Amino acid sequence: MSEPPPFTPEPSDLPDPLEPAFEPGGFVPADPDEPPPVELWRVVGEVAPWGTLLLLLSWSVVFALLAARGEIGSDAAYVARGANVGTRDAAEVASRLLSSTFLHDGPRHVFFNVLAMLVFGPAVERIFARPSFWIVYAAGGALASLGSVAWGLTSAAGGARVSLGASGAIFALGGALLAGAFRLRARLAPGRARALAAAIMFLALPAFANGFQTRGTDNAAHAAGLAAGLALGAIVPLAGPLAGRPAGWVARGAGVLAGAALALSLARVLRG
Repeated sequence: MSEPPPFTPEPSDLPDPLEPAFEPGGFVPADPDEPPPVELWRVVGEVAPWGTLLLLLSWSVVFALLAARGEIGSDAAYVARGANVGTRDAAEVASRLLSSTFLHDGPRHVFFNVLAMLVFGPAVERIFARPSFWIVYAAGGALASLGSVAWGLTSAAGGARVSLGASGAIFALGGALLAGAFRLRARLAPGRARALAAAIMFLALPAFANGFQTRGTDNAAHAAGLAAGLALGAIVPLAGPLAGRPAGWVARGAGVLAGAALALSLARVLRG
């Protein structure tokens, strides 16, 4: 009895070398030539968030000063110390863009801004170069204030609208983190990048929603700050270990100017 001929697979039965080979469970094995994803916090290392701490200290000093002088809740005192007001005087608007970020209207206002700053501030200081933190906070805060003033001039309140607080600058930090997650999307594990973006949106979206329900919340500043942060986060330097090089002299110079502008604005608030 003759043996059957050996089985020869049809061309359709052969695996396609261009198709990924699936492991049990539907997972695609990693390409051996592909570098492993970056462990973000391990790469950047420990970075002391002294920029965040300096800002929190300045908020505390200003709030304590206003509370001691009985100025909490007084629009006249806020305006005298640098809060945003609806005016078409460009020099007056410019002088208040950053000073308004040091003022807070009551314990609840400063408390929730401190909580948000403790989340966003240290993360920005670790993911981005140190000068980038000051650039995003100062430029983002100024653009948020400008957006608030522009919106106020078109609203029914007009020039009577007074705006203050650091939430616009904080939204700018959150926007920069979103941009940073996008820039690092090819180097981070997919789950890590999605988790970073989701955490930021989880904090930002309820703040927007609450702004439509709570009278006096400046959503114009929030939206302008977030947009500014997204734009700034797309161009400012990343931390040296992530970028492969330290920040250049342009970024360092811009960071110094941003820090100086914040210091001058704080002095204006304290002088009153």
